[in-house]
Amino acid sequence: MLIRKATLADGKRCLEIYNGVCDWEAQNTILTAWDKEFYPTMETVSSALSRDDLFVLEDSDKTTGKNQIVACGIINQEQPDFYQKYNWTIPATVQEALVLHTFAVDTNYQGAGYGRFFMNFYEDLARKKGCKVLRLDTTLTNLPAQSFYKKLGFRITGQFECDPNGIGTNIVLLGLEKPSVV
Repeated sequence: MLIRKATLADGKRCLEIYNGVCDWEAQNTILTAWDKEFYPTMETVSSALSRDDLFVLEDSDKTTGKNQIVACGIINQEQPDFYQKYNWTIPATVQEALVLHTFAVDTNYQGAGYGRFFMNFYEDLARKKGCKVLRLDTTLTNLPAQSFYKKLGFRITGQFECDPNGIGTNIVLLGLEKPSVV
């Protein structure tokens, strides 16, 4: 397994992963902020590529032997405005927090340890950057994500109801954080 910064050539594959997760969520009636028409889109991917903060996880496909991107996520220090609504328990400046956005594992590869491997990379990156806290968000209705993050030691610090895509559908976003061992 290898995690690296995404290249322009990886953009289409990342969007395929995001769209696959959107389809899976729709089939399983999980209401999230993700909607193929609004977020994440190719614009989301392109913006992350231009900022150089989109990461991909590759592994060798057991059938073909070729490397395949199985997960992707955006890692940076940008905290959306609504993060101010959460009751963060670990005080941190912007430079002291590393934030994970738009993280997804291809639905065909879930349950194989890729999510945990990516999250370990995220934690290692926080340590290398000297960050004292890891932050992310998910929705109140995304119970699989909540369970996953809680198993990794993340704690919910608050919630915020909003219409993140501006389409007339309010959802509840949860803020989660975990101390980084620097």
